Amino acid sequence: MDSRLEKSCKLFLDFIIAVAVAIIIPLFFSPSSETLVLVTKEQTAIYSLFFGLSFLLFGEVLGLREQNFQIGLAKSFFLPLTSSFLASLTLLLLVWAIEYSFIGRFTFGKIFLATAFGSFVSNIFIKRFFSNHPTSCLLFLSSIRSKQIIEATKHCPHFFKWVDIDITGKKESIQSICNNENVDLLVIDEENTEFDLDIVQMLSQGTQVLGLLDFWQKYIGCIPPSEVHQSWLTKLDLRMRNPLALKLKRTADVVLSLLALTITAPLLLIVYFLVVVESGFPLIFSQTRTGFLNQNFTIYKIRTMRNDAEKKGATWASENDSRVTNIGKILRKLRIDEIPQFWNVIKGDMSIVGPRPERPEFQEELNQSVPYWNARHLVKPGITGWAQIKFKYASSMQTSEQKLAYDLYYLRNLSFALDFEIILGTLRSIGKGSR
Repeated sequence: MDSRLEKSCKLFLDFIIAVAVAIIIPLFFSPSSETLVLVTKEQTAIYSLFFGLSFLLFGEVLGLREQNFQIGLAKSFFLPLTSSFLASLTLLLLVWAIEYSFIGRFTFGKIFLATAFGSFVSNIFIKRFFSNHPTSCLLFLSSIRSKQIIEATKHCPHFFKWVDIDITGKKESIQSICNNENVDLLVIDEENTEFDLDIVQMLSQGTQVLGLLDFWQKYIGCIPPSEVHQSWLTKLDLRMRNPLALKLKRTADVVLSLLALTITAPLLLIVYFLVVVESGFPLIFSQTRTGFLNQNFTIYKIRTMRNDAEKKGATWASENDSRVTNIGKILRKLRIDEIPQFWNVIKGDMSIVGPRPERPEFQEELNQSVPYWNARHLVKPGITGWAQIKFKYASSMQTSEQKLAYDLYYLRNLSFALDFEIILGTLRSIGKGSR
């Protein structure tokens, strides 16, 4: 079954549980003098809906409903517990601001614990149900491509059961094989025209047929550059040419950047002091990067490396780089070193969400070694991006090609909804201390 359906079920049930708890607890398990008991039915409905939405939001930020979040049973209860506490605290402040009266501590505790426990139990049942009903999938591909798909889906949140049948020489009976083996999904090579399938017949018998690139995109969240062809590129609208969309994205970038710089100003003063104490000046590190339409610009970051880090020339940064200072390691894990880049966003060099800009020193080699590398320059680079939340730190040509697969996915699915998902994913990764 589709992992997105699983998450949708979790979102729906979490919302229903939170709203129901916010209504039931005050009405049946609280004293008659409780603030939430004394308000009107309309206000009760508004407060409960607000609580439900808050619980969903905090859960998304914390990664409560991430299917690939493999943690123990005790820790898995911590996520709904934290999400419920933050949502209950938000409800407490809202009720106080409107009613000038706090929710009672016992009612607060009951709402907080009941919501957390309800979410915890429902998520366990949903995950168990979907894991017991995996998608039966048959790969009608070359052995190399089939191995790549199976390897890539090992860390995929979707549950697959691979139909292990040698279909060589059985092309004429592929439909009967799918029918006999109860295949839910058949993955084919769209470029292979050697054999024509009766797609309508297969759909009528309950088998979904999906092209190779569509499978990568839908279930793995990336598009390998080696599988991209010119006909695929013609389907892209990489610049979001709609003038209204451009203005909305630019306005959101500037507003959020100004807000971020204002909120983090006190933190930056502390960070600057710590950087000076450990390794002196300069505080801000500037570097030339390649951005929109291959135009170079100067990017700004808090300095996290020693002053002599590149005395031998430009070098790839690695995940555990020995040149990084002690304070720099902390700043990198929490992405605090990226805060000055909000100024790049205000200037118009970058966007909040987009492919990370690379150094021009590496561009020529990347253009020659990685197919369609230049495609990522058709949108503004970002402070964070799809590749940043889905892939590890790129520190070589090989990993840069793998990382481009996620950038291509972003370019193909460019939207405000995807940008919002990336921002939530970035907040989750910061909370886990990962870069």
